[in-house]
Amino acid sequence: MNRIVANLLLLLVAGCASTAPVPEDRFYRLDSVQPPATLVHPLLTGGLTVGGVQADPLHSGRAILYSDRARPLQLQRYHYEFWVDQPPRMVQQVLVSWLRASGVADSVAGSDDRAAAWRLSAQLLKFEEVRDKGDAAHVEVAMRFSLSSADSSRPLWTRDYTQQRSLDGSQMYATAQAMQAALADLLADLQADLASPAL
Repeated sequence: MNRIVANLLLLLVAGCASTAPVPEDRFYRLDSVQPPATLVHPLLTGGLTVGGVQADPLHSGRAILYSDRARPLQLQRYHYEFWVDQPPRMVQQVLVSWLRASGVADSVAGSDDRAAAWRLSAQLLKFEEVRDKGDAAHVEVAMRFSLSSADSSRPLWTRDYTQQRSLDGSQMYATAQAMQAALADLLADLQADLASPAL
């Protein structure tokens, strides 16, 4: 009987010794990005307030998401790879910093300022890595913006913006870099529309 117990203990110890260590969690952030140009004279006067960026529950989590081009309707989460904060909050911080540096408005508030003459609402639609055939991959960022004035209950316009960036490497750091570059391109498109003489 003692021999059986001893053999079981040896098997248990051998099994524990052969298990691989659990990977460490890794975290990524978005840095602020500068607009390609700064307007000398603001086009939106009276203040611009930027509401919280809205997103579905999955895009509001901190896990980095990915999909496969062969199954575009299925989203999955990476294990051990996280954003330092929820993507809608990170994107709003980058957006507010971008708008302040762009000079589109004479002032930009990152919280709800009821005295502001203008309001920009934002929704995060896509914020994920897309795996292509083989080892190729890219990221996709898609957002919907609505601009409204304080004296109107309807938006002046609502527009969707999408940007993609190929990955420069296979590490997750390359995904974070591509995500930031795609967001910068998307915000440049937004800035061009906000600076449009049609406003």
